[in-house]
Amino acid sequence: MTKKLHACIVLDRSGSMENCRTDAVGAVNSYLRQTKDDTTVDARISLIIFDSESINIIRDRAPAGSCNELLASEYEPRGGTPLLDAVGHGVALLDKAPDKDERHVLAIMTDGMENASREHTKESIKALLDRKQREDGWLVMYLGADHDSWSQAAQLGLSAGNVASFAKSAMRASMQSMKVREKRYVDSATPHLEASRGGFTNAERQQMSPAVLPRKGTKTT
Repeated sequence: MTKKLHACIVLDRSGSMENCRTDAVGAVNSYLRQTKDDTTVDARISLIIFDSESINIIRDRAPAGSCNELLASEYEPRGGTPLLDAVGHGVALLDKAPDKDERHVLAIMTDGMENASREHTKESIKALLDRKQREDGWLVMYLGADHDSWSQAAQLGLSAGNVASFAKSAMRASMQSMKVREKRYVDSATPHLEASRGGFTNAERQQMSPAVLPRKGTKTT
């Protein structure tokens, strides 16, 4: 039976992402193509890009089969990192007109620490994500570069299994690992359990960042 999915990617567009700008665009588009080609899932895609100048919803529940790829002109790194506000926008977007049969994925990709939010605090975002993960069975993933991803993600209420560190030189491989993790969740007969107890495998982590050793509490198979 075809599963329903609404996946929202929250992608950092702060100035420090300039050195991987082309790779970031390519990684997102690789994800979109894989999702389009997966005939076992009825997927809708939302894409939020953010910096301290603006938080932009550039794809809003677009059917995977007709979702336009990300253009280089839509992704111009600048400014700081309002991570909390961007995550809040992602939660609100996934929560808009929800389909009870849909599985929900929130994927956060950033290369820096929160430094510019005005709407949300760590406490308010943690409360939101706690509720969505626990009560609604959302899969929330955090991929971070150039900072302690696990520390920041833990403050947002994410389990270590769904957190990973990525190398900017391996952004496409990182998005591929994210896609595989998402697929396990979508295909699971018990999505609540898969979201909370599953996680990235060591092989997937090594694809994302070969130099980073597995963290305690992460999956090995």
